[in-house]
Amino acid sequence: MKLITKLTAICAVLLLLAAAVLSGIMLWQVKEQSYESLTQRSSEKLGELVNSFRETLSFDFASIESSNSRKTLYRYHFRNCGVEGSVLAVNGELLSSPTQIDPRNYLDVPLEGGIHTTRCSADGNDYLVQGQAFEWRQTVFQIYLVSDASYIHAQLSDLLARFALMALCVCVIGLLCVQWLIRRTLAPLSQMQKTTERIAGGNYGERVQVSSKDEVGLLAENFNRMATAVENHVQSLTEQNARQQLFIGSVTHEFKTPLTSLLLDVDTLRNVYLPEEKQQELLESMDDQLHWLEQMVQKLLKLLSLGKSAQIKPAPVSELLEQVQQMTKGTMKKYGTVLETVCRADTLPMDRDILCSALVNLVENSAKASAPGQTIFLRAIGNTLEVADNGRGIPEKDLERVTEPFYMCDPSRSKVNGGFGLGLALVKEIAAVHSAVLEIQSTPGEGTTVRLRFPEYGNQTVISQ
Repeated sequence: MKLITKLTAICAVLLLLAAAVLSGIMLWQVKEQSYESLTQRSSEKLGELVNSFRETLSFDFASIESSNSRKTLYRYHFRNCGVEGSVLAVNGELLSSPTQIDPRNYLDVPLEGGIHTTRCSADGNDYLVQGQAFEWRQTVFQIYLVSDASYIHAQLSDLLARFALMALCVCVIGLLCVQWLIRRTLAPLSQMQKTTERIAGGNYGERVQVSSKDEVGLLAENFNRMATAVENHVQSLTEQNARQQLFIGSVTHEFKTPLTSLLLDVDTLRNVYLPEEKQQELLESMDDQLHWLEQMVQKLLKLLSLGKSAQIKPAPVSELLEQVQQMTKGTMKKYGTVLETVCRADTLPMDRDILCSALVNLVENSAKASAPGQTIFLRAIGNTLEVADNGRGIPEKDLERVTEPFYMCDPSRSKVNGGFGLGLALVKEIAAVHSAVLEIQSTPGEGTTVRLRFPEYGNQTVISQ
């Protein structure tokens, strides 16, 4: 059963119960008011009847010795009072009773207490019985007034039919209004249901339109945020999968050429007779290719295990720069360049060995891109590490892709320099491990500046070197 059907059914039951309770309360109130009005009128009639009958008793009944004669006279004077539904009892004996019921069976009237009242039913009719008693010359007179109250219940039956019709109309109109309100309130839920079906079908860009600020509207907003998070996560996974596929393809491509060359060289040594000099040259070529493969495997392993092996802790920046300078002396000599360091920072949270590897990669890249005699700058200023050169620079079209594994701006030149296209990819991963931002600025023909911008850490102390 749908939620809207359940809520409509519950509201229908509640409306019917409310209508029934209200109708019952109104009918009870009408009944009580009717009985109250009848009681007031009957009390007035009974009071007048008692006064009139007592006036008739002012005659001297003492001369009448016969008991039956006195009873006849009492009955005569009582009937002369002419009140319909009145009943007279003298010393407990019923003398005049023109009504269908004996009121003494329903109401006991003592001498004290004035007028007494009760309600009763007999033979399918309803009655209001009132009585009052008084004593005169050692004789107890009980006067009753029986009023027919059946008309009240007839009116109540008629009102009940009217109330039932009104309640039915109110319930129908109320249900229509409630159903409209429920549909309007639950509209975001229906939209969410349809949206979830479309999202489950792969359309992750679907969103729910929020039209209210109540709990349902807040639920719709949270659903949209969840859908956005899911979409971003799926997109991230898709991009990650694409990068992994590209990475695997690039690794396969990079391994294919040297492995094929090695297989050919081994086959040549096995099946072709070569002079000793040629054999030595072939072995040296195979050794170079194996070293090249070993270096690439080491870089790949480092790239894949960076996040697991990093141990971040505060370390002096000056020692880091000194270590980089020592490790790049051979590169500077090879390419005829000069490395100049500037340290204006105290400490940074780092894994010094890993961060040193990143800076060494950047310095080597700058050396390869610079002409002999040019200077490469390694600076530490505040929370930023920077490597800058005045070399060839990077074309604008390649700036966004230089951190991708195996991407080379100039593949032929990189092969000559022994590059793999993994240096900047390593630097990017190392920056991520240190929660640093990698920034690359380059102008072709003017040079390149690469910065590692760390989060703010403590109070930096300026150190000149």
